[in-house]
Amino acid sequence: MNNGLQFLDILIFAMVAGFLLLRLHRALGRRTGNEQPPPFIQDNEETQDRVVNMPLPGAEAAGRGGEAIKDKVPGLTEMKAADPNFDDGTFLDGAGEAFEIILAAFAKGDKRELRGLLDDTTYQSFVDEIERREGAGERLETTLVSVKDAVITEAQMADLSARVTVKFASEQVNVTYNEADEVVAGDASRVANINDVWTFARDVRSRDPNWQLVGTRAVD
Repeated sequence: MNNGLQFLDILIFAMVAGFLLLRLHRALGRRTGNEQPPPFIQDNEETQDRVVNMPLPGAEAAGRGGEAIKDKVPGLTEMKAADPNFDDGTFLDGAGEAFEIILAAFAKGDKRELRGLLDDTTYQSFVDEIERREGAGERLETTLVSVKDAVITEAQMADLSARVTVKFASEQVNVTYNEADEVVAGDASRVANINDVWTFARDVRSRDPNWQLVGTRAVD
């Protein structure tokens, strides 16, 4: 009887672990090329400015509209030649999940979660802002109301690095509080329309299917 219960416990743990691994795999990149970045990387100063002002919530499924624009995106044909497994719709789905995970982790100050999702320069910019917030005794609360659109705007091969730029149009609520729980930035009753341009990159030679965020900026 005890052996039967132990076996059942092991089976349940294995199912939970399998589910978590599947979610991580979907969010961070299938071999289909789900999170390619653009032909450039934000410079450190520009990226840091964006991080200070970036909205930090979760995202809904963002893999819509890719089929309609895939042949019009600059550089996408050349990039697909280098990575034939790249699929627009699958990439946008994964990019949308990454958008949600990264924004939520940034809001919570979860450096461990961010570490594997960002390249070194972008990660350090996020960490600098998180530590600034902590030093000031501030906390950020964010809510992603919706992702209205997610569109690949550019793709390029830089040597053997595939880069894809995605424009996210989302509705977010972002409020910063001080140690006394007073609002120092934002408005909890206001939903802001925010346009973010994120760049993802991946070495097409690598066996690792995951993409990393290598640049962010806000646009009007």
